[in-house]
Amino acid sequence: MDFEQLRAFYTLAQTKNFTKAAEMLHLVQSTVTMRIKQLEEKVGKPLFIRDKRSVEITQAGLTLLPYAERILKLSHEALNEVASLQPYEDYLSIGSLNAIWTSTLEPILKEYHYRYPQIAISTKTGHSSDVIQYLLDNVIQIGIVYVPPSLPNFDVIPTWDDEIVLVCCPESPIAASTHVDSRELRNLPLLYMNWGPPFNEWIRQTLPRNYVPKLTVDKAELAIDLIKEGLGVSLLTRSTVKAELAAGTLKELIITGNKPPKRSAYIVLPKDKKNKPSVEKWLSLMSELGYST
Repeated sequence: MDFEQLRAFYTLAQTKNFTKAAEMLHLVQSTVTMRIKQLEEKVGKPLFIRDKRSVEITQAGLTLLPYAERILKLSHEALNEVASLQPYEDYLSIGSLNAIWTSTLEPILKEYHYRYPQIAISTKTGHSSDVIQYLLDNVIQIGIVYVPPSLPNFDVIPTWDDEIVLVCCPESPIAASTHVDSRELRNLPLLYMNWGPPFNEWIRQTLPRNYVPKLTVDKAELAIDLIKEGLGVSLLTRSTVKAELAAGTLKELIITGNKPPKRSAYIVLPKDKKNKPSVEKWLSLMSELGYST
């Protein structure tokens, strides 16, 4: 498929307006119309339904859209990687979750940056599934995730275990306790973070089947801010709250009874990239800093 046709298709799908799409692409409207028509001829189906007032994407267009996005993203990443080699000797792209970047990888990234100034680095952030897709699309060379994939031609390396701890605001009435039985979690104002399997299984065993948390958040930093404001307690990884616990801005409540499982992190990388110099240096640095590689 022609990249310019895909770019016109993707832009029109976002704007749903030929005039706006043409403006974004710095083209005349007739050129956008022509490229969409040529692409429709190639796929053999209409991609948009047009009338005088609106442009709506068809089911065929919706099916094509994620592939077009990935193709365009890959082409952009490929050009960036080639361009980054001037004036650098090598290139490294790493993907991980926001919580892992903040709690664990940021110091490693800084040390790598200072130690190897001849290597250009880029980072990607997303959920574990996003990071795996980046690996499959060859957008990144190393992924560090909480959910290990089962993929041929990839190495999956357990690298560290992280405790899940219960934390609260030191000024909260709950902070008068030092221990909390896991069965009592149902009675606490829990700011719920989903840490994936096997944490989900532990939650199902610990809380009633009909339990619905009043507040669910998908970002550890947001949970920490809300806890500090006294909105409740939360189950977070120790690495995420290490600085706050040390500073005394959060307090840990020891869970007794059925304790939450540890959160395991995994390095995922293509087997054919393991001997790439920039990758070897990253793995060696992680090993030097005490992580399994």
